[in-house]
Amino acid sequence: MQSPESTVQDPASSPSGSSLKAAIVPDFSGPSVPIGQLTERADWPQCAMGVFVNIHGFEGVVVDLISQSIKVVSADRITQRFNANRLKTLFAPPDRSRPAAQPVSSERPAAAASSRPAAAEPDFAPPARVYLSNPNFEAPVRAIRTYASQDDFPACAYGQHVDITGFAGVVVEIVRGSLKVQAADGTHRSYNAGTLKKLYGRA
Repeated sequence: MQSPESTVQDPASSPSGSSLKAAIVPDFSGPSVPIGQLTERADWPQCAMGVFVNIHGFEGVVVDLISQSIKVVSADRITQRFNANRLKTLFAPPDRSRPAAQPVSSERPAAAASSRPAAAEPDFAPPARVYLSNPNFEAPVRAIRTYASQDDFPACAYGQHVDITGFAGVVVEIVRGSLKVQAADGTHRSYNAGTLKKLYGRA
């Protein structure tokens, strides 16, 4: 997770004389917009001005652009600044430039077909990954959808610092179709890779 560049208790008035800032009247009504929906736009970060956003749980209105940073003010007047380029990197869409796996042809020789095990193969059988003994909790936290939407999921999530419905931790093991996620405090949770793919694997 990206740490904000600064956090201050912001008074109602602002010392800047920026015309952009003067024009922004924070509106906290309605649902906040996940910041990832804006970082993908060509006019980022200008498109975020005046928008009520959510950045890893911090909700506020973007009231100013300062150098390469956006200034976000929450409803209780807490101000945080985030580096715009860093946010764009963190919330970049999955790389779909890699060729998709070639579908297996249904026209197989009878001999090859007969050599397959009689038992039906599972619909989702990800490769196993051994237990990771030194997880990196300093790495940025990225939503599980970032990896679940990739063709090589869950392998691509191994060793990554992820957030799954509010539980943040490192994927330390992948075995029998499940991801084992360890939080910084040592707590472990397991998630079915197939279920995560169905829930978060949409583009």
